[in-house]
This record gives sequence, C-alpha cells and structure tokens, in this order.
Amino acid sequence: WPGASVISLITPEMGAGFSEYLVNIDQPSKFICSPDGQEYFLLVMKGCLTLTVGTTVKELVIDDYAYLPSGLDWELSSSEAIILTFSKIYQPCNGVAAPNFFTGSLDNVKALPFLGDTGALLQTLVPEHLSFDWGINVFEFLPGATLPQVETHWMEHGLYILQGEGVYRLGDNWYNVLQGDAIWMKPYLLQWFAATGKTPTKYIYYKEMNRAPSY
Repeated sequence: WPGASVISLITPEMGAGFSEYLVNIDQPSKFICSPDGQEYFLLVMKGCLTLTVGTTVKELVIDDYAYLPSGLDWELSSSEAIILTFSKIYQPCNGVAAPNFFTGSLDNVKALPFLGDTGALLQTLVPEHLSFDWGINVFEFLPGATLPQVETHWMEHGLYILQGEGVYRLGDNWYNVLQGDAIWMKPYLLQWFAATGKTPTKYIYYKEMNRAPSY
C-alpha cells in the first residue's frame, strides 16, 4: 500500500487463516493489485476512495464496502481514507464458479433480528452462496442485548468494534471492549458478548463458510 500506513490486527503469523488490517491514507496514494490468489473485503471507515476494476469505476465513501475476488486486477486511489480490510487465500468449490466483484453500502443492507431478538440485529454483507468461502457480517446490539448463548465452533473469527462498548467472553476470560478494538477468535474458542453503555454497539466480523474444516 504505497503512501499509506498499515496496521496489522490479525495475521497468519499469529496462526490465523486470514488477515485483518487497517489502511490509513493521508496523502495522495494509489494501490494496484495484480492476481495473487487472495480475495479482499474493504470497508471505508473514513474519507473516500476510487476503486477501478477493468472499465468499472466506483467512488466509495464512509460505510461503503467492496468484495474483490482472487484472480482480479484492481486499483485503488485516495487522498484521505481509513479502510478496514480482510483478506485470505481463496478456496474454490468444485463445480461452482468463483464469485464476482461487487460493492455495497451498510445503509442499504437490511438488519434482521438474530434468532428473533430485536435487540441484536444482523447485516449480511457477503451473499450466503457456495461460491463464497467466507462470511462478512455486521452485528448491532442495543444496550443490554447479548448473544443468545455461549458459542463454540470450528470457524475462526476476526472482529472489529465499529462503535459502542461491551463485554466479550473468550474462553474463561472476560474482556471489556470498545470502539477500535480488534479480536481474533481461534476455532473452538468459547465466546459470548453483551453490549454495555448507553448507545448501541456495532461490530463487523469475518467467519469461514461453505467449506469443510481442514484438520
């Protein structure tokens, strides 16, 4: 990312199967990505950027996002922006075509009650289709709302607190978390969340999907 500072939050060197990082651009910058086997998900958290994929040019502003599949040439330019980025090596599914590039906005994604709880609203940003090997979702919790149970599963998570605060149980430990915190949850880690404070809490998270676990 020439001309930008990159803050690595979660990396394969930690043992994760993906990367999560912040790209901070504060001067005119251009990034050109050639096919490298990785897929990318970008969320604009501050400023604006221009994303070019072939002959398609998209202007992205705060709360806009883009999915960029592996095998794609793309270019990003900006003078000022903060971009939350997830990336990983794409795992194809036999007999299923790879997904296409798309963009969207958090403002245009319907938030649905999670398991019927209107205090915990879920936005699904990546389609739940077999072509995708990951999910990227946003959870919003009203003050006092919680996950319905303590979870444990083979999928790992990468999480970033977008606003608010709360308490996360990770294994046998409890952590106060707030805006700007990042969390890596390895497979089978016990996990549970409760929103605290006086305003809603919102976080974005990555999870593996649609592929068999590799033991």
